[in-house]
Amino acid sequence: MFETIENIEGATIYHGEIHNRIYLSEINSAKIDAILPKMTELAKQRKYDKILSRVPENAITHFKSNGFTIEAKIPGLYNGKTTGYFLADYLNKNRLQCDKKQLKTIETVKRIAMAANKPNENPQMGIPEGYAIRKLGTADFSDLATLHEKAYKYHPKHIKKVHDFEALEEMDHQFHGLFVKGELLVCAILRVHTTEANLEIVDFATHPDYRGQNLSYYLVQEIKKLMNVENCTTIYALARATSYGLNITYSKHGFKFAGTLTNNAFVRDAMESMNVWYYNRL
Repeated sequence: MFETIENIEGATIYHGEIHNRIYLSEINSAKIDAILPKMTELAKQRKYDKILSRVPENAITHFKSNGFTIEAKIPGLYNGKTTGYFLADYLNKNRLQCDKKQLKTIETVKRIAMAANKPNENPQMGIPEGYAIRKLGTADFSDLATLHEKAYKYHPKHIKKVHDFEALEEMDHQFHGLFVKGELLVCAILRVHTTEANLEIVDFATHPDYRGQNLSYYLVQEIKKLMNVENCTTIYALARATSYGLNITYSKHGFKFAGTLTNNAFVRDAMESMNVWYYNRL
């Protein structure tokens, strides 16, 4: 919501000072040779540190020959057939730097999360009595805004207003919530990429009084069922690389580790690396 969305030669890019980067989210493969120099020129004009691109396998040669390196790989991301890649170019090499303590934490989180991987659902982890999960609509946007205000109280640049959710809805985003005794405690923001047959978990918000209770587990469990409803073959999601909670939750649901995006997003008051997780429908 705080980034500029532009179309360059049929490709969709997001960019802005918050994350100090360009993100190419949807590419026009026929215009790669025109897109790359225009993105680089925009990055130089705005003094961005990083260009991140999500592209299919047939595009990676073009990007690698222009200085991009692969940071994550998702088999079957595009229509269950074509592998997808996250590639990055660092215009400022300092953006690549992580201190030893941070690197150690990232590695520990990844190791513990991957050890928790379970390819099959745990039948004993059904939704408890008194819990309810459903898709949220316009009538719920006030409650969504209230939840995000509480969850991101100290994140001044996070979405928190009703009009933010109205704008996201217009850009093909969905909202799903977990209620406990009628109160909205967890929300997931999703985006279905229809032409790619994949579903992206964009964001999670949890009421601060209920953190640490693994409530997101139940919501991810229901989100996986949407694959049939939305005719998707792959779900993918990003999680802060230094945070145990969501990384472990995704792994417990059979998601596989795809890679780490170095210093990819500004969260609260620091630049954070993000782990990429994916789940393929068999």
